[in-house]
Amino acid sequence: DSFYGYYNADEDYFTHMVGRGLDFRNNTMPEKNRNGEYSTTLFTHEAERLIMAHNASEPFFLYQAYQAVHGPLEAPQHYIDMCSDIERESRRIFCGMMKALDEGIGNITARLKMNNMWNDTLIVFTTDNGGQNGVGGNNWPLRGNKATVWEGGVRGVGFLHGEMLSSHGTTYSGLLHATDWLPTLVAGVAKMDLNKTASLQPLDGFNAWGAIESNSTSPRKEVLLTLNPPRGPTPEHPHKLTTPGTAAIRVGDWKLILGSPNCSEAIMPSVNVSTDKCPSGWVHPNGIEIPPPANPSLIWLFNITADPLEKTNLHEEHPDVVEMLRQRLEVYNSTHISQATPGIDPASNPKNFGGVWTPWVKNETYHEGVLF
Repeated sequence: DSFYGYYNADEDYFTHMVGRGLDFRNNTMPEKNRNGEYSTTLFTHEAERLIMAHNASEPFFLYQAYQAVHGPLEAPQHYIDMCSDIERESRRIFCGMMKALDEGIGNITARLKMNNMWNDTLIVFTTDNGGQNGVGGNNWPLRGNKATVWEGGVRGVGFLHGEMLSSHGTTYSGLLHATDWLPTLVAGVAKMDLNKTASLQPLDGFNAWGAIESNSTSPRKEVLLTLNPPRGPTPEHPHKLTTPGTAAIRVGDWKLILGSPNCSEAIMPSVNVSTDKCPSGWVHPNGIEIPPPANPSLIWLFNITADPLEKTNLHEEHPDVVEMLRQRLEVYNSTHISQATPGIDPASNPKNFGGVWTPWVKNETYHEGVLF
């Protein structure tokens, strides 16, 4: 096994710094001599090296989690120049980042073919969330943004490619969650027995390989999208909730959102989302948001199959469905464990480790938000 990458988020693509610390490692050793080299290119070169060094007769698994196209918006100028027809600067740089990513993926597939691995390789290309409208991304025509429970935040796109697939050029619209990839790949594709791996039990995911292969109904029937109970009061605010709370769930065709959504529901018309990173409406690729109608009830019910753009709130027409989904949320809430949020530990400062972000706590234990 090997590791090549970073520990934090929002690294500079060229300096590989986060704040005042370097965050780039080759296995466990800091990579201190890559300043000025674009991370997308570096990750591509490492994947190419691994592929070409591999014995094609042996199994091979590569998790290629590119930094792109996450912020910050950075790309070599010659890639940005390929997108000169895009007027918005953030979208133009984002496009350049995507050009570099696309080139890297093309280089990886070329290496798979060169090493006689292409015909026996399954490629899964997917994402972890929707785009960040304020940092070059866009989810049009879906509603919302990364870090929201609207479809623009939680609906990811992807594709599978492999000669072993029974059908090609088809679209699968069954319900899937990120946790389904592990059992789908391990049990479905690799045909390994998950029951013999105690460390993986119990799993939240489903093996959806058979459903994907036959384009049939997904074994997954629901997805808990978020469960953030109200928080507070705190010593600073002893008489009010510091966080009002949000819960959201998808069951079959129905999606329920309760409580204050991640962003304000009523945003002024024609707001430029380059200054508002968390819109609740529909953001056009030109950066202008179509604001949503106000909803003082803080209850949203959508038939997502019929209304993927989340334009028609049906909570008043279907109180029975609202109650059914509330009960499912209560089932999850009955085993909910509050997130531990310990304060910043000065011992973690990278200056204590030669200017490199480094794990600093051994055998850590969290209990009620306190780090021991």
